[in-house]
Amino acid sequence: MKAIRKVLMIDDEREICVLLCAMLKRSGAQCRFAHTLEQGRDLLQEGSFDAVFLDVHLPDGLGYDLIPNIKTTAPETTCIAMSAIEGEGARAQELGADTFISKPFDRASIFDRLRELGFSA
Repeated sequence: MKAIRKVLMIDDEREICVLLCAMLKRSGAQCRFAHTLEQGRDLLQEGSFDAVFLDVHLPDGLGYDLIPNIKTTAPETTCIAMSAIEGEGARAQELGADTFISKPFDRASIFDRLRELGFSA
């Protein structure tokens, strides 16, 4: 099991970012937020992350478009796609997401999924 230390949240809903960050900080994670694809790309270029929580629908495009970039430039980064639309999961994983989480989510579903991905959550 590996620790989750640095996390990037790319979601246009600020409340989701704050909620996820609050959950993960208890496990010792540091969080950064981006609310658009462009902001997410910029933060990805600034440093490495253990995991990226990526909303599928963002104001300036689809989060799907960023998954191949994450997997090419930082293959060790775990990519967790998120959406309120259940059917989005298959497409996200086809494009390289490591897993998919449906919104709304709860603490148990987040930490169960992180453990499935090999994190000590």
